[in-house]
Amino acid sequence: MQVYAARLLCIGRYDELRAKKEACQKREENLESRVVELCGQKKEAETSKEDHGYEMLLVGFARAKKQAELFFPEVKFDKLDPIKVVHNGALVDDDEVGIEGGDDHDPEV
Repeated sequence: MQVYAARLLCIGRYDELRAKKEACQKREENLESRVVELCGQKKEAETSKEDHGYEMLLVGFARAKKQAELFFPEVKFDKLDPIKVVHNGALVDDDEVGIEGGDDHDPEV
């Protein structure tokens, strides 16, 4: 009788533990899908932030250009480009110069 009682007790515990394991696995799957969702939202927010920064650069550049046109109406500002830098007396892309700021980028030099 004691052997049967022990077996029944083990079977009961096994069923209880199996239910807990299944619940934990389901919760883990939910958490994993939530992590994927949050990673996507983070990437989207970073991209939006970068795009917003570029848009703000363009807005600021357009304002500065309009102000320069107001103070110097005889000068043509059509060749100005917000994403170019002056290097060796010419407007070039940052990639062509290969340096970030300083030296050739400084208008005072």
